[in-house]
Amino acid sequence: MAIKNYAFKNLGSFIQDNVYYIPDYQREYSWEESQVEDFWNDLKTLCFSNESEHFFGQIVVHDETEDSNSTTKYIIDGQQRTTTSIIFLSVLKQLAIEITEYGVAEAEEIAEDIKIKFIGRWTASNDRLRFRPTSIDADFFRTYIQVRSINSYNQKPRNRAQKRMKEAYQLLEKNLREEIKGRTPQEQYFIINDFFNSFIYGFKVMYVETSSLEEAFIIFESLNARGKGLETSDLLKNHLFKSSKSQIESVKNKWEKISDNIGSSEATKFIRYYWNAIESFSRTQNLYRKMKSKINTESQVIKVISELELLSDVYTTLNANSGTSVFNHKLLNDSLKNLKSFSATSFYPIVFAMYLKNWDEKDILEVLLAIEKLIFRNIIIAKNAANKYEIIFAELAISISNNNISKNKVINDLNGYKISDEAFANHFKDLEIKNKPIIRYILKEINNLGSSKETIISDSESVHIEHILPQSPGEWYIYNHEEYVNKLGNLTLLGSEFNRKISNGLFDKKKEMYRNSEIRITRDLIDYSEWGVEEIQQRQDHLTKLALTIW
Repeated sequence: MAIKNYAFKNLGSFIQDNVYYIPDYQREYSWEESQVEDFWNDLKTLCFSNESEHFFGQIVVHDETEDSNSTTKYIIDGQQRTTTSIIFLSVLKQLAIEITEYGVAEAEEIAEDIKIKFIGRWTASNDRLRFRPTSIDADFFRTYIQVRSINSYNQKPRNRAQKRMKEAYQLLEKNLREEIKGRTPQEQYFIINDFFNSFIYGFKVMYVETSSLEEAFIIFESLNARGKGLETSDLLKNHLFKSSKSQIESVKNKWEKISDNIGSSEATKFIRYYWNAIESFSRTQNLYRKMKSKINTESQVIKVISELELLSDVYTTLNANSGTSVFNHKLLNDSLKNLKSFSATSFYPIVFAMYLKNWDEKDILEVLLAIEKLIFRNIIIAKNAANKYEIIFAELAISISNNNISKNKVINDLNGYKISDEAFANHFKDLEIKNKPIIRYILKEINNLGSSKETIISDSESVHIEHILPQSPGEWYIYNHEEYVNKLGNLTLLGSEFNRKISNGLFDKKKEMYRNSEIRITRDLIDYSEWGVEEIQQRQDHLTKLALTIW
């Protein structure tokens, strides 16, 4: 073990003992309002209760030796709570200064203690600040939080992390001002002093210091085993930054663009889809180990980060509801929209591989249509486990990446995995369904079958799902209503002609609404003289025959 030091410390001792840095590869400051409120409520409870201490969490520090005479202490776990602590101490300092101006000299001691012991002094020629955020946020944090000069009020956040830092300061300042509101300056001092002492002496942390970065990450993961563990993307970011050497600034800029595109919460999934498109299949738990073993040189890092940057726009197209797309082909985007309605993601590596290999969009479309039919038949209708196909898709993606497979071979392989027509028909003719996007998808595709002049249904928000036999039976007399109300044969679509009052009526009344519909499968319902169990099954059998020609 490479643990150099560990102890149970009060927060004041932890901050005061050393100067701490946040590595540039660490995730950004991410505490939202709810987490800052939790911090405040914990402190307020401690301050006004008989309790003497509150466990604030763990701090894991990597003690990195720069040369024989200097070391730097990097916070690997605990940057969020440490950053918030400095923000709160800055709020305390500011209010203490204001109270001093009303003649309460004792408040000046609090302000000076915070400035000297916990935040540190700073001038343009003499930097003695005790906490250093990532380089991208350092100037903002120093000006707005640590120094609080006259210029701080005009300091504008330049990214999400800085915006959260500012919001955390404002929230904590508002809450603390509420506590002292309406009190005399002397009473305000006592309250500020109680919060100060409760915080620096009552908040406790488990401090662990190690000389090995790998050991620090292991400890982090162990301590967070029951909470949110360290993301694979964070570990990979650290490895890429360390391995990029002279290319560090370029790699950092690309990583920031990737994060802005996809969001930090999606990073690990995105990277895994990418890796499964170019290398052997990997689960999340062994992804970092595999990637670390394969990516070690500057050129390898640049290749990976450049491909990730390129694919981040593709991932946004596949995964987000932004309405923008990297693809120009309308039918291709329509197929992606259909797959999104399935909540399907396991096919992403195939799209990544085709995109990296600059496949023509018409060829990508043909492959996507085969994927769409496979997923619809096997997973949506036959209820096969989705993860069964994850490895299949990854293997095809790798073959594409290695130029070992043609478009036609990919499609033939995908078609080979489809369930038989007989099995598909057996599942489809008994289909009961409540998933609205899937209902719209099925009925839209059936309605559009062979249609060149009919209205093509595309805007799901303007299309209503109609239960011919209503969900609430009302005047309808069908003894087994629950068994048939969600059968596909009992469902259709309505556009602007939708009338909720009529939609709950008897079939003869409903037919008036169906007659005016622009949707063919709905207008066809007027050919039925009545509606019951026999008609529902008859229509479902008819829809099954149509489905076989589509899927």
